[in-house]
Amino acid sequence: MAATLEDGTLHPSFGMPETLDPETGLPAETQHESLIGEVLSPKQADRAPTLTTLGDTPFEHVPEDDNVEHHKIVATEIIADPVAPHAPEPILQNSIILLQPRIAECKTLIECAKQRGLFVTCVNTTHYDGTNVNFYPTAEALLEIGVHQVYEPPVGQKFSVVECANHLKTIESQQNLRFLGVIPLREMAVDYSDILAAMLGLTVHNDLGLASNRRDKALMKSAVAAAGLRVAKYARLTHPKGEDVRAAIEELELDFPVVVKTPRGMATQDVYICHTLEEATERSSQIVRSIGPDGTKANFSLLEEFLAGQEFAVNVIASPTTYKGVQVTDIWEYSKKFEDGSMVNTWQSLVDCHSPKYSALVRYAEGICRAVGVKYGFAHVELMSTYSDEKERFIDPVMVEVGARLAGGRKAIMAEKVVPGWY
Repeated sequence: MAATLEDGTLHPSFGMPETLDPETGLPAETQHESLIGEVLSPKQADRAPTLTTLGDTPFEHVPEDDNVEHHKIVATEIIADPVAPHAPEPILQNSIILLQPRIAECKTLIECAKQRGLFVTCVNTTHYDGTNVNFYPTAEALLEIGVHQVYEPPVGQKFSVVECANHLKTIESQQNLRFLGVIPLREMAVDYSDILAAMLGLTVHNDLGLASNRRDKALMKSAVAAAGLRVAKYARLTHPKGEDVRAAIEELELDFPVVVKTPRGMATQDVYICHTLEEATERSSQIVRSIGPDGTKANFSLLEEFLAGQEFAVNVIASPTTYKGVQVTDIWEYSKKFEDGSMVNTWQSLVDCHSPKYSALVRYAEGICRAVGVKYGFAHVELMSTYSDEKERFIDPVMVEVGARLAGGRKAIMAEKVVPGWY
């Protein structure tokens, strides 16, 4: 008589002599697919997860005159050598990295981090001596305002982005941190921020292939022009005595005044408005032979046409989740005066970035950010534009420069005070 599911649920070792396996110490009859179980009735088996197969059971000795058509097994896994229970993954604390912070902006970002429960790690690229601590804060000064920890390079050594990344990866593992992003807080930090983020394994960083275009003002203009946006006429000058100034002015067909500046400056340092050939020659020679504001040898100066019109600063935040990838947050109108050969900013006023009056500035600034590869975080675009009485708006904007960082001059702090909900 054939055995079927109607006759009962078969047990792996039912009716067979027990033989122990020398390796596991378990009955050899139970080794088939590592399953054991009790003899159950069909109704009992139906109330539990089971394995049903066709054909003869491999577990039970079946008389030659019997034929088992089906068997059903309620399974239990055999573990000969139990292992330690599964250890859950540690809960990670989200953290941001502030690169080369200044006290004013750092305080604002710390408050924003607190609202989001973020751990704040700062990176100083050198050991500061406490002089002008608000602009060059020591590690102690940063800890006093609420920073959780500060990385500084070894004493007597220059900053290495590779060594810094190695150190941060170590503390990320030891402290159960999860770094979410690197935020540069001054122009020199733009050199390292995206490289550091990439070395930490982050994907939220700007285009590495355009990193130099976000810092070198000549390469910056090249990238913007390649995107079809207007830029000022310019030339690189390399002669240590400025003897290439005259030929460059003639080739570019420039009229005086002209602008001569360092290619990697910030805050209008080493930017000169020159009204004569002699003055332009002297300033170019001075820049080529000296150390730039960022502490590196300039090697060349940048000659540019003088742009007429009104100067603006357009602040932008970039993210793939925003419309068009970038979004203008605020626009500032500069008021400058000529002083000691340079244009000095005396005051600035916030204007309505949603007004049609400034729509050309918004579109142009967004295009610049895309051209130089700004995809995440903050950017600060300085540009010139002229006002059209006929159109009642500013037209023909042209870039002065772009900084892939949070705007300086406490603009973020001032914006927070005057724009409801801005932080």
